[in-house]
Amino acid sequence: ASSETPPPLRLHPTKKLPPRVQHVIPETAGSLLQMLPKLIAGEPRVDETSVSQLVAIGAVYYAEKPPPRDLIGVRRELRPKRVTDENLFCEKGSYLRVHVHPKRGPETNSIDWRSRVLGQGTDWVVVDKPPGFSVNPTVDNAVECAAFQVARALIETPETENTSNETHKAQSWTNGSPLKVLHRLDVFTSGILMFARGNTGFAKHFHEALRTRRVHKTYRCVTCTKPKLGIMEHWTAPEELGAGVSGPRRHCMFPPAENQAPWSGNLQELEGTDGNGRKRCVLIVTRVESLCEETLVPAVRDAAPRDAKLYESRVELITGRTHQIRAQFAQVGAPLLGDVLYDGSSLASSINEDEGDCDSRSLESSKHDDEGDSRRLDEQKNGRQPVQPPRVLDDGDFLCLQSASMRVEVSFASEPLSGSETHETDGRTWHAGEPWWRR
Repeated sequence: ASSETPPPLRLHPTKKLPPRVQHVIPETAGSLLQMLPKLIAGEPRVDETSVSQLVAIGAVYYAEKPPPRDLIGVRRELRPKRVTDENLFCEKGSYLRVHVHPKRGPETNSIDWRSRVLGQGTDWVVVDKPPGFSVNPTVDNAVECAAFQVARALIETPETENTSNETHKAQSWTNGSPLKVLHRLDVFTSGILMFARGNTGFAKHFHEALRTRRVHKTYRCVTCTKPKLGIMEHWTAPEELGAGVSGPRRHCMFPPAENQAPWSGNLQELEGTDGNGRKRCVLIVTRVESLCEETLVPAVRDAAPRDAKLYESRVELITGRTHQIRAQFAQVGAPLLGDVLYDGSSLASSINEDEGDCDSRSLESSKHDDEGDSRRLDEQKNGRQPVQPPRVLDDGDFLCLQSASMRVEVSFASEPLSGSETHETDGRTWHAGEPWWRR
């Protein structure tokens, strides 16, 4: 009996595919589109349509010569670059890296990114990012991220909106330049995000504002424990793995030692490290309010431990360390709701995502059988779900953390003009909409 030809790879699979990277050195010269299907074995098989889709999403890299395994010290121009043309002519002995199974985020295409723009100019744009979306292009996907989607939304016309996906052109990263990311916002954090447009000096201007701490950010977060109002101060260092410690890396927060004076308000005290190589972390809890069940989406209400109150805090971020709010709140016994990396209660089992717009996701509690409900109630009888081993947030997780506002202060006249000239964004404030956990 003749065996059936395996189905070709398509970038909209019905199930997730494991990471798969192919390193190819062509033995003969030829067109990328015609060459790759012959050089990449395995299932699902790669055909010319697969190659077109992989190039369009930014998952194919090319270099004239195979690079060393360690790229440290290798000049940028000699490193593999994303392929922009599916018909690229590849020389014999050149090098191709193909991310055959790129990590997908197809839900980005269902967001009305244009409506997320809060303000823009010729060289900048501010958006209100939904939760669950990457800010930056990733190594295997340059399209399904906020930087590309917002850029495309700003230049789209009705004609491009109606372009058939079969052409791949409306979705190809080669048809536009992603915006330049100026500051971090975690995938699962929603809210205010600033980008630079074009090759102007605004990126340098904004980075100077960050360096001189003229960018002021406030956040909203939800916890099951009421935090104290006022300054929260710790010293942080990445968790040291090994010596019996395993699991995902987290950022540890240490209270100030007896010989460490508390922060006086002097910004210069925020720089540098202590004798243990730790950096100072400071935030201010400016407001805490109890949340009524009527104001919450059902998933958040149902995920809370039984008889526990939920609190929404307003936080002014003084320093901007990685995972700072998440790690500091966890250290004082008030982990953020949904933050399974820092011992928070998971929302994944309570939220039933549909495939529509993130703004209109059905954030309703999932249906449990009687046995599951009984087990969950038993787990919560002490007022809190048992702490599970920490894990990195993944698809299906939700985090109650929002970048609620951002203000850029005007630079002082005494500052040097280099990189600090007045810009139209100076003196302006942007506010995000209602956080996703509120009705």
